[in-house]
Amino acid sequence: MLQVYAYRNPLDLPADADKYCFRSLTDQTLDCDQLVKEIVGYNSTLTDADVHAVLTVLDNRVKHFVKLGYRVELPFGYVFNRANGTSSKLRDGFFPGTANHRITAVFKFKDEAAEEMARDAAFNMAGKGFVGRPVIDELCSKKRNGSESEQLTFVPGAMLLIKGQRTSADAEDPKQGVFLINADKEETRIDEYNHIGTNIVEAYVPSDLPPGKYEVKLVTKPGSKRYAKSIAEQTIEVKE
Repeated sequence: MLQVYAYRNPLDLPADADKYCFRSLTDQTLDCDQLVKEIVGYNSTLTDADVHAVLTVLDNRVKHFVKLGYRVELPFGYVFNRANGTSSKLRDGFFPGTANHRITAVFKFKDEAAEEMARDAAFNMAGKGFVGRPVIDELCSKKRNGSESEQLTFVPGAMLLIKGQRTSADAEDPKQGVFLINADKEETRIDEYNHIGTNIVEAYVPSDLPPGKYEVKLVTKPGSKRYAKSIAEQTIEVKE
């Protein structure tokens, strides 16, 4: 559901301007497995395997042709790459990844699709006070002497340091906290913490965690009814 919050505008506004504004969050996610079930239920001639296969091929081909420079059309929008940056001279080259030269993947909805999704959209007025989702900005490891390291290889029992925004979580709630996700998308919840704060979480890698590479997910409960998550861009590796 789209949760709409009212909060006081923090900007320095003229006296006659509106003092409050609205922001929103979505508190539900329809993941790929659920989408497959919806498609199968919509057309009973398709099987789970059929839909999974098509989505896998679609994922591969869209990425492939966007990378080649195509603007790929989907039923409801377009996927393409966009380049931006600056240079001091007209003849200077464009070098992605250097200075502020960037190539960014972009999704653009078709007007009619965007209008249809927004028309009569379901939402819920969630009250006053907008509280944002958690954000993971950086992962570090913490050495025994208390110093931090960018090294993201851990042994069971080592401390994982998460830096971010709005990271407060209730360690007693089994749906909140830090979760480690392996290559098979299986999740292991971390039960032991040294510190959980608004900007820093210090979590101990479980002693029985199998070796491998893991995504790091942080789940909090910023509202009275909803949970929110953030998945780090970096991954960690656990060794024996």
